[in-house]
Amino acid sequence: MKAIVIHQHGGPEELVYEDIETPIIGPNEVLINIKAVGLNHFDLDVRGGISGYLSLDMPHILGCEGAGMIAEVGSAVTAYKVGDRVMPFLTTSLGQCRHRICNCALGMDNICLDFDKLGVTSWGTYAEYVKVTQYNVIRMPDDLTFMDAAATQVAYATAWEMVIKKAKVRQGEDVLINAAGSGVGSAAVQVAKLAGARIIATAGSDEKLERARQLGADEVINYNKTENIADAVLEMTGGRGVDVCIEMVGGKILQQSLTALCLNGRLTTCGAHAGEKVELDMIEFFRKQITMSSNHFAPKSTNTEVLGLVALGKLQPVVAKTFPLSNMRAAHELLASRDFYGKIVLKV
Repeated sequence: MKAIVIHQHGGPEELVYEDIETPIIGPNEVLINIKAVGLNHFDLDVRGGISGYLSLDMPHILGCEGAGMIAEVGSAVTAYKVGDRVMPFLTTSLGQCRHRICNCALGMDNICLDFDKLGVTSWGTYAEYVKVTQYNVIRMPDDLTFMDAAATQVAYATAWEMVIKKAKVRQGEDVLINAAGSGVGSAAVQVAKLAGARIIATAGSDEKLERARQLGADEVINYNKTENIADAVLEMTGGRGVDVCIEMVGGKILQQSLTALCLNGRLTTCGAHAGEKVELDMIEFFRKQITMSSNHFAPKSTNTEVLGLVALGKLQPVVAKTFPLSNMRAAHELLASRDFYGKIVLKV
């Protein structure tokens, strides 16, 4: 099969389009013919060998997100058949932890105690074919395109988990969404608007902020033209602050976001590419009775729920640009530049 293969960690020049053996499935596995691949900043970390990803067996195939059709099923597979339109779930959980408290059985398979990610310990979606266990398969709605599906799993399921499940955004609340030009950020704008919130969006360019307005943002802040996001938010809210912050930046922006919250405010975070180590004002934190939570992707049930909303047209995936699989280097360069709005998707 054709695939994007890395033979060592490094820059985009390490991404090689080449022939490699097609995976051989076991009794409990399915082989998916990938039609579209979604890119995520996480892919850059794995390719570069940062954030703890230096122990990969080489050669390796990246990619945790994609959509396609089942090409082959193992002898023990009962839930799926050849031709089914599906997505591989990005975790490699088996649906039952070997530990006494099983998060998978509790519906939290995104934090399985035996958790690992597709494209890390197993070959990922940057290929014509990928194999996964039958538990790690998500069925696609019939009228959803492969391109939209590939743009949905990480960004929209994560945004739904953060906005609806963790922050529990309610109608009429003020919500600050940082990095609203990213895949998760642009998705969070749509999800928060669907919940009836008033949205303040931040991004690094006026062009991205205009796109955020088109998706439903009510107020916008260009963080490259603003010294302190908290000051701008407090001015926009008459000194009260926002009820909720959806945060995926880290570094000093996290502390500014906490300052931007009102009393009993809630913040949920899923990223830290601006700084993994953060200093917090703990006096402000407890005096304001702030509730802070984190999010690591989303369980399979949330993915299924969100795919249904996309199929109904209630959420609209924002595809910034498409590339052929063979041009993965250019796609990674664009991903690293952040000079785009939404998701980058590749056709296979």
